[in-house]
Amino acid sequence: MLSPSPTQPPPVQTAPVPALPEPKQVKLTPARRRAGQAPLARAIKAIFRPILKLLYYIIRWIRAHKLATLLAILLLVGSIFLTSYFVTKTMPFFGPDQVEKSVKGNPQLSPDVKAWILALRSGDVGTMKALDKGVITTQPPDDASYVLEFSEQQAQTKWTAVKLLGINTSTDGVVETFLEVDFTAPASAGGGNIVTFWHFTTAPSGRILALNFDTGRQSIR
Repeated sequence: MLSPSPTQPPPVQTAPVPALPEPKQVKLTPARRRAGQAPLARAIKAIFRPILKLLYYIIRWIRAHKLATLLAILLLVGSIFLTSYFVTKTMPFFGPDQVEKSVKGNPQLSPDVKAWILALRSGDVGTMKALDKGVITTQPPDDASYVLEFSEQQAQTKWTAVKLLGINTSTDGVVETFLEVDFTAPASAGGGNIVTFWHFTTAPSGRILALNFDTGRQSIR
């Protein structure tokens, strides 16, 4: 065997490379679904997304056309008021007051009695005279005096209630109607609540045959 040359370096002894450990098997867990990805949430978003987009574009258009928007709103509100007035004879948000409603909505009162009472309230002497022109009593009602004493326009009263006290129908169809009219007197007349009583006699057709007024008195309520 040949010995190594004295000038040749001895061979380098390399350490053995340790084997790498096998990687651990990690089980994959499914990512948790967000609340917005649920089927119900997607269905809700599909419904409301077009609405929200439409509102967004409407708001953008309004900001860019302020004058046109104002005119459109005025036309819409005006059409609502006019339609309500011509259809129901009342303005929206300003319906008939309770006194008028109680009189017109009472099916037991004849149309002539309703119209006469409301004409007294508004001070319409012409309507009152036209309705009681068929009175058969010797002393016709003094409509002008009633208006000066009880109407809201001329006497400055404030009607608060019209109550039906009773109705009697005779065998021949003549109807006796008894009404109570409550109102507040003006401050110039001392103020206070006044109660008046009215007695109407009407034919079977509803035409006024007679009417009587009982002197008003101060309410004790």
